[in-house]
Amino acid sequence: MGRASGLREPLGAFALATALAAGLAALGVAVPFVRDNLHAPIAIIFLYMPAFAARRAGREFDYGEAGLRSDPLGLNLAVLGIFAAITIPAFVAGFFLFYGHVCTIPANALTRLFGGVCRHWLGMAGGHLRLPSRFLLLAFSQLVVVAIPEEVFFRGYLMERLEQVWPPRKTLLGAKVGWALVVSSALFALGHLIVIPNPQRLAVFFPALVFGWMRARTGSIAAGATFHALCNVVSDVLHESYFHFG
Repeated sequence: MGRASGLREPLGAFALATALAAGLAALGVAVPFVRDNLHAPIAIIFLYMPAFAARRAGREFDYGEAGLRSDPLGLNLAVLGIFAAITIPAFVAGFFLFYGHVCTIPANALTRLFGGVCRHWLGMAGGHLRLPSRFLLLAFSQLVVVAIPEEVFFRGYLMERLEQVWPPRKTLLGAKVGWALVVSSALFALGHLIVIPNPQRLAVFFPALVFGWMRARTGSIAAGATFHALCNVVSDVLHESYFHFG
């Protein structure tokens, strides 16, 4: 299989899924019902697109082989626990360091880029830890409606197809990784930017590297999807606690 022909299917699937998601997001600007229920149709797009692309190429897509399973359970739990213990405290510290620097007076160069957000920043002194409304439903939705569909598409399908073009040749902490991890993570970030044009969304490139490593290390998306949802929930709690958008 030539590189161009090997890239055609996964890049085409990415382009189509992203275009559909961006179209729904644009429609949501004018139609409140679409905006309020945006995650559900986007989840369907990302869940179904691998099967659609595979069928167009004349083969079947096996969700279990793509990593939609919990086994190996012990390894998934170990990987999830280690990364959560290391990265969540670092993420929280980075949140306060970043916004504490950007949203300061006098303003700095970054303040102009994040000025709209900074108007709502309360800071550690002005805010306090609180959970978003319907927190349990939010956490469930982040896992089932956001994290699992995105992990199925980007790590279970896209990264795996790209690895057929760029086979992983390096071993990193027990996982075989290569350019497919980097490119799929870059596409993950690009897709977030296209759907909702905000330069801050490009930062998801870095956690995507972790999600992809988890997929490569365990052969499953279980740890990555759970960690993905956990990161989103922590971010939601921090924004609810230390910003005021009312």
